[in-house]
Amino acid sequence: MTTIFKIPMSKTVLTFFLLVVAVVAAAVAWSFNSGLMWTGICLIAVAGPLALFYWYMLYITPKRATVTVADEGILLAAPPFASAVIPWASVVKTFPVDLRRDEAFKIAKTKKFMSFGGYRSGVVEIGDSKEAVIVSNRHDVLCVQTGERFYLLGPSDLPGFMEAVEKAAP
Repeated sequence: MTTIFKIPMSKTVLTFFLLVVAVVAAAVAWSFNSGLMWTGICLIAVAGPLALFYWYMLYITPKRATVTVADEGILLAAPPFASAVIPWASVVKTFPVDLRRDEAFKIAKTKKFMSFGGYRSGVVEIGDSKEAVIVSNRHDVLCVQTGERFYLLGPSDLPGFMEAVEKAAP
């Protein structure tokens, strides 16, 4: 049986972003109504592309992040920062980790990584230069340890994810 778990960006972050866009839109409208046409044009020229870029990074990229638990293993898809296929045969053990409190899992160095508003995705070095792939929107995650690296996975439904892993793992 296959179960898919999503790892979206926090709704608070998205709401704050939309509020900032609304404030910039109000400033543009005020600029045009006040006769400051070039100020409005400059705001559109600068804020428009930045808003599109941030919308992609804060909404589209995290929305595509999923963890699939299947009979064969775990499929992690969080493009462009992290993707992996973890067959059950390569899993050494799984255990819960609190990224705020567990010193062994503090991020020492980032390689290909994004972190914003509690959402983290990418490849990092933890502890004694061990490599870890992290995709999470929370601080409590499930660590899937393989012989090569750690996978720190924290979907929105962490209890359901842990239950699915427990059922599917041999």
